Formats: sequence, structure tokens, C-alpha cells
Amino acid sequence: MKKLYYLIGIIIFIISLIFDRQVSILFTSHRIGFLSTISIFINSVSGYIIFGVVLFILLLAGQKKKLIPLIIALGLYLGLAGLMKIIIARPRPFVGLNNSLVDGLNPYKSFPSGHATSVFSIIPFFDFSKILYYIWVSVAVIVSLSRVYLGVHYMSDVVAGALLGCFVGELSFYLSGRFQNMPRIRKLAIFT
Repeated sequence: MKKLYYLIGIIIFIISLIFDRQVSILFTSHRIGFLSTISIFINSVSGYIIFGVVLFILLLAGQKKKLIPLIIALGLYLGLAGLMKIIIARPRPFVGLNNSLVDGLNPYKSFPSGHATSVFSIIPFFDFSKILYYIWVSVAVIVSLSRVYLGVHYMSDVVAGALLGCFVGELSFYLSGRFQNMPRIRKLAIFT
């Protein structure tokens, strides 16, 4: 089933590449005051804060076994998204369209969306509560669309970020399981 989701995501990504410019113009030419305020607020929330909020929720819910995968997900999100942004160096929509509501962003680090990567990488951590799961999926979609609305990402940037985030979330649990199944290193005699 997950393979089907990734396949659908890749198809949406390809389609969004074709219509990136038109979608960006559509989103940025129909701005509304309160949506702009919400989107600017979302822009100010970094990935660290998102992971901190999730850490707090997991601790409150007694989900301590998910802390190591969460730390792994944070590292993967920062490393993979950051590396891809540097290597690909895609110009943000506002470079060519002059349609951004925010300032101070690197104009050549559009792909993939870091915000989308971070919020989508968190989704598997809420499998213990259907309510939190669907709330977080909604948050992930809103955050991702806000990036296009602000003019700081193309739709393909956020779709790629969502795909990368889903992969990061799954990979973090896989790696955590692999680390836990590794043989324990015996204490050296000099440390006992």
C-alpha cells in the first residue's frame, strides 16, 4: 500500500513540475489578509520547533520508544533536505515572479521544501492516536500549501518535500530498529 502512495506522489510531483509557474501565480494572486498572517506565522516556525512540539506530545502520551526514531528523523530531515537544497540550488518562485510576502530567505534553496519535509516526516509518530494522526496530516497539508501561498516554494518543491518527509519518517523507524537489534558492545575491562 505504501508503494502505491509513493507512486501517486511521484505522479503528482511530475504533474506539478509541468504547472509550477501557473500554480504559483494562482496562489499568490489571490491572497487574503488572515491567510497571509497565518502563512507568515508558519514561515517563522522552524523545523526545530516542530520536532520540539512533537517531542513534548510524545512524552505526554507516554510514547518513549519513539524518542530515538524522532532524533534520527530530525537528523535525516536536516541532512537530506539541506544537502538537496545545496546540490539542486533551485531558484525560489519570487526570484522570477517577484511575488513573495517574506524577506530574508536564500533565493536559491527552494527544492525541496524543508517545512514540508519536516511536518511529513512526523506523521508516522502519531500512529498511536487516530485523532492526532489526522490532525497532523491536516497540519502537514496546511503548512505545505502555505509555502506556495507565500511565494517561497513551487508546488513541486512541497510535493517533493512531502515525499522526502514520508521517506524520512519511515526510515527513522527502520534505522532505530536496526540499531536496537545490534549486538551490545561489552564494557572494556578498563572502564569497570
